Amino acid sequence: MLLDGSRHPGRVPCLFCVHARRRKRPEEWRSLCGRCRDLTDDELDVLYWYQEEDTDRVVVSPTILRRSRENSDARYRAGRAALDGRDLPRGGRLLDIGCGISAQAELFADFRYVGADLNRPRLGRGHRSHPWAQYAVQDITRMGWRDAAFDAILCLEVIEHLPIAARAGLMRELFRVLRPGGALVLSTPNGRLTPWKRVLGRKCERSHEPELTRSEVAALVGEAGGALRFVESVDNLILPAGKASAGLLHLVAASDRWQRRLQRMARGAGYETLLYLITAPVAARAGAEAAGARR
Repeated sequence: MLLDGSRHPGRVPCLFCVHARRRKRPEEWRSLCGRCRDLTDDELDVLYWYQEEDTDRVVVSPTILRRSRENSDARYRAGRAALDGRDLPRGGRLLDIGCGISAQAELFADFRYVGADLNRPRLGRGHRSHPWAQYAVQDITRMGWRDAAFDAILCLEVIEHLPIAARAGLMRELFRVLRPGGALVLSTPNGRLTPWKRVLGRKCERSHEPELTRSEVAALVGEAGGALRFVESVDNLILPAGKASAGLLHLVAASDRWQRRLQRMARGAGYETLLYLITAPVAARAGAEAAGARR
């Protein structure tokens, strides 16, 4: 049974609200969801944009938007911290693969930021929000940039969407456009199989191909000639794919304490995001210098 959440602001989870799934005019987003969830102007704008302009054109509930953005923010903050530990040139060129609307681009404003995605509407929104950045429609398995075009690459929550057979090619392509010794920051859900995953589900999103274990990522990096520098768990909440998990997110959305408890339980069951810092092969530098000398 669905309730009119606008009559009980902040007390009815989006899951049980009659307004959550229906398309709304901007003023309805503000008067209904905005008032109930204390949404910012940016959140209201993004919610309406997803409904009207994105290729999927879905009505996203405020709860899911916030949880998705919190997870994304955590990954990008961890990625920024990883890059801060590298000796990268000031104002170096940075590629953000699968950037979407690039909501976190400001974290990398000191780089020459380039966002890449196949979704044109999302790139367009990213460019309107960050006119100082560059954006390009790219197939990540066959990118149009020259060799060694970037000093650093972010590849966050991308590789698990590719079939297993295409992942080695992606790693080689990332190293091709990354300068020798450059930094690749990659994040992906931990594919380690646990007893809980056998029961609840192996994937955290239905759209994922089989998720990767640490050893599988390390093997891909090694086979492509790169070096894995460190791995860390990202401070975010991911759950097994399914309606039950979505319902749990709605129920705990208003409580930081319960979200933290759920996160600890999920991580104990094997659901976590891992972030890898990888450096590109340096042997390619010698080959490139030798080729330059012959020319």
